[in-house]
Amino acid sequence: MSDEPLGSPKAGPSSPAADQHTLGFSTIYRLCQEVISLRERNNRQHQEFERRLNNIRDELKDQFNSFAADTQRAYQRMREEFHGEKRISLALLNELLEINQDLETIVAACPSGEDLEAMRRWSEAVRVESRKVQAALLRHGIHPYDAILSSPYNPALHERVGSKRVEGMGPLLIAEQREHGYASKQPEFVLRRPKVIVSE
Repeated sequence: MSDEPLGSPKAGPSSPAADQHTLGFSTIYRLCQEVISLRERNNRQHQEFERRLNNIRDELKDQFNSFAADTQRAYQRMREEFHGEKRISLALLNELLEINQDLETIVAACPSGEDLEAMRRWSEAVRVESRKVQAALLRHGIHPYDAILSSPYNPALHERVGSKRVEGMGPLLIAEQREHGYASKQPEFVLRRPKVIVSE
């Protein structure tokens, strides 16, 4: 005969209510874990987003500062070049005015062809004035620019004044130079193209 009182529950597997109670706790626990994991992942993503945003901001700031510095330097160079060219132009104009006055004096003093000594002195004065012009050009960085014989003809660098057939030379090459050209050293560009004959 069993000692268990009548009506007391028998030992055995858990009841369905207890299983549901445990299952509910397990689901809530997993749900809390997922929420915590989601929050941590969200925090990491937010930190990564902030880090990238700060990097982009710093890069844009550096690029803007570099652009502003380059713009300032370019403006300063342009301003210096403009004022430098203005000073050169004024100096050159003053020299041209002085040379013009000298030439007017020389032309007014032109002797008759009968006085050979006076004509010799007058022609020497013209040569002196020509040398003065050449010296003024060199002082301002303007130098003679000559075409290279047998080099290809380039309309940007040469002024074609004629053409001829040259034995042993192909077409469109510099066959002959008729007049000097002139170029500037600062900046480097051709002021007056040399006059050339081009081969056919």
